[in-house]
Amino acid sequence: MRIGCQTITFGDDQQDRFDSVFSAVRQAGYEGVEIGYRRLQGCDPDRMRGMLDAHGIELLASHIGGNLEDPRQADGERSLLDEILDHLQKLNVSVLMYSGSRYENDEQFNRDLAMVRAASEGAAECGVRLLYHNHYWEMRDNARIMRALIDEGGDALGFCPDVGWIFKGGADVIEILELMRDRIGVIHFKDFAFPGTGEEYELCDTVEFGRGIVPLDEMATWAKEHAPNAWAVAEQDISVLEPDVAVRENAAHLKACLG
Repeated sequence: MRIGCQTITFGDDQQDRFDSVFSAVRQAGYEGVEIGYRRLQGCDPDRMRGMLDAHGIELLASHIGGNLEDPRQADGERSLLDEILDHLQKLNVSVLMYSGSRYENDEQFNRDLAMVRAASEGAAECGVRLLYHNHYWEMRDNARIMRALIDEGGDALGFCPDVGWIFKGGADVIEILELMRDRIGVIHFKDFAFPGTGEEYELCDTVEFGRGIVPLDEMATWAKEHAPNAWAVAEQDISVLEPDVAVRENAAHLKACLG
């Protein structure tokens, strides 16, 4: 498996120092980066490609959350998804993560499910694969949201399981991975300091890999056997260490787990 780094570890101002971020990521041994779209959108695509090429790094994916069909747009305006797809095509990026589906009632959830299904089909027409990225709340009520997305999200929808959040949410990680096995494009690896569903903590308790409670070795073993063509991406939201130190530790642990 190829390993990548979600650059969230470098903080909210990372777009002002992408060159140093890419240098640290490459020195840590990663082959690619995943960057949130709100950090990408202000960077000129030509300049971004130049920095990536200079460091020998691939932009493997971007990430977006929220409503992909902006209800505030006027008639004739293009949707948020169209704008994102345009930008990703200029960067030669073929994967877009989406996260954020919640359940409030049947009407709301069915509407959101239809939005995700339509977005994945629209992205596919542009040569971009939409992958759903989970958090802890999709694991509630016997993984109700996750199972609905897998069963009713449509054939174009792929998945980026975050094994740390699945574990944190109390679900059986291997069971969830098996449900989406043939539709996985990226796997996010994440470790947490404390047990619980995620709701108990106002701050995210992510730690460097191997320092927490998530059995990443077991999940990496499954990934090697059943999703060898997927990217293995390290994602640590917050660290008490300097970002370059944290991502280096995570790369070393991920490589050891994957062999």
